[in-house]
Amino acid sequence: MQTLGLSSTPQPTDNLFKRLFWPSIETQYDVDLLGQQGFYVCTAVGGVSFLLLLFLGMPFVGMLTAAVYFLAACGVRERSIAASALAFALYLTGFAGGMVHGGGGNPFVGLVITMLLFSNLRATVLARRWSKQPDDETEFHPSDRSSTSVLDRLSNQLPPKIWPRGKFAFFPLVGLYLLLAVVGLMMTKRIPQPPQQPVMIERLDTRP
Repeated sequence: MQTLGLSSTPQPTDNLFKRLFWPSIETQYDVDLLGQQGFYVCTAVGGVSFLLLLFLGMPFVGMLTAAVYFLAACGVRERSIAASALAFALYLTGFAGGMVHGGGGNPFVGLVITMLLFSNLRATVLARRWSKQPDDETEFHPSDRSSTSVLDRLSNQLPPKIWPRGKFAFFPLVGLYLLLAVVGLMMTKRIPQPPQQPVMIERLDTRP
């Protein structure tokens, strides 16, 4: 419906860059948009991690990582502060450990992903606080979520169905993930480094 030539479709308050890294909330639509953004970020981190670990020959760890981040994505979409905080903590721990042991990949990419996940955590806290305010019938409501495209159905329809039961699997999977991370770190420390052999330079006799 349009009134006086104005579209009834709500618009985000912030631009894309600010919404990704330091969002603000002024409307219920901002709350829902940030939840959708967090869902996409966590899903992308899980998918990329799965492909990298599969390439490195660790399919089980890859599937576990993908499952953890997808369930975290569903939790973020449903405004779960615990899911958002754990997603940020897990990636930060892996990123910092990789940097210490020299296996963290591109530090710039890891830093950007860490910032995005921290922004998700902040946005989830803000959204949770905002959602406690009295509803306004003129504001955007979760029932108004779009379901026209495949991505809309993925981010708007699946989380409300998966998270109420999936959260009971999410926290044990996070514990298993952390256990594997600690074991991997201990094994890395125990691997002896080969001693460096002194380089002998033979002196050439240039005398005739």
